[in-house]
Amino acid sequence: MVPVGLDNLLVAGRAISATHVAMSSMRVQPTCYALGQAAGVAAALAIEENAAVADIPIPELHRRLRAQGVRLYGTHVSL
Repeated sequence: MVPVGLDNLLVAGRAISATHVAMSSMRVQPTCYALGQAAGVAAALAIEENAAVADIPIPELHRRLRAQGVRLYGTHVSL
């Protein structure tokens, strides 16, 4: 969600670059909602950490999303 060359911009929803196969699952509403939620939590974390969104601690992002009831699949970070 962080565009190449920009440290403080998150792009969520359907404005994403992906293969046509991956795009078929990304264009559905629940995925758009999840991307927006993750972007919002990441932006808040960046403000709290005084860091660029590209540099936020991903384990902390995952922890906060899980605390909000988000089920993260395929993440190999043990929290």
